[in-house]
Amino acid sequence: MAIWAFNLPGNQYVDFISKSLKHGISRFGWGYLDTVDIRTLAKKPLGEMSKDELLTWRKANFLKNIKKGDWIVHINIPYWGTVTAGQVIEEYNFEKVDNEISDFRHFFKLDLNTIIEFERNNQNVHPLISRKLKLRGKHWRIYTENEFLETIENLKNGSVSIKENSSKGLHYLKNEILPFYQRITEIIHNTHPEKKLEYFLADIFENIPNVTEVKVNGSGWGTDYGADIIVRYNSGLEILDLNKEETLVVQVKSYEGEHWSTLAVTQIKTAIETFEPDAAMIITTAKSTENLTKEIDRVSSEKGIPISLISGENVAKFVLKYGRDLLFDI
Repeated sequence: MAIWAFNLPGNQYVDFISKSLKHGISRFGWGYLDTVDIRTLAKKPLGEMSKDELLTWRKANFLKNIKKGDWIVHINIPYWGTVTAGQVIEEYNFEKVDNEISDFRHFFKLDLNTIIEFERNNQNVHPLISRKLKLRGKHWRIYTENEFLETIENLKNGSVSIKENSSKGLHYLKNEILPFYQRITEIIHNTHPEKKLEYFLADIFENIPNVTEVKVNGSGWGTDYGADIIVRYNSGLEILDLNKEETLVVQVKSYEGEHWSTLAVTQIKTAIETFEPDAAMIITTAKSTENLTKEIDRVSSEKGIPISLISGENVAKFVLKYGRDLLFDI
């Protein structure tokens, strides 16, 4: 698949091109002669072409490279700052009978179901695509296919909603960083198997403000009473007697894929009953599932204590937020 951009044809032709697009016809200029069908010119030696034919060949011979399935984007159609795009369903053709403007007879049929009109700087348009849709000549290729297709989907679904305190660039930056968080969690899982993950996370907890003590609990199976890590931390205000120490119990699971098992919830329930903490937490390198979250909510309600869950990509976010000094030599 390729993406082709056609320049604004001249203000006097905008309405003609716009109407054609509404009927699924994409047009390109340099078609003012009956003899400039690109397929015919391709078979004709350059030395035998007339001056106008040679000029047309130089300006429009790229049209023979546009294939079925490619996208064509018309810049500043139907008006300045907008574009109209559609996907090709029939390759190059030439209008043998002269039209009302005696030009733009090179054409492609587009899938009417794909034709979409939008403003170049719409929040659903990827910033890189917004830049590519600025004028660059009579025609050009857009090579950022993934971002273009993402833009089309965003526009169809109205997927992007940017908060007032954010920006378009920041929104897309955050979205494109997201897959890397999951990969970082996978690396953490691979480099810190089993008990090593507990010690690693204990080091992370020690870097969290107001944490006063972190203990990796237990020395073997069943000896931790459901708490792999016990964290003590100060809460409240640091004045008079309003600052108090509280306890968090943490159950750690080094899993792959999706986390369906509720064993961690059973274990954290045991930890709550044993240590009577102020809060509890489950950390799993696997992706959370509805099965897991429902059981956490049930036990949390039953025991009257908050149980937090850090899973999948959020493990990476947690580690990067509080483990910066451990991970980076800055």
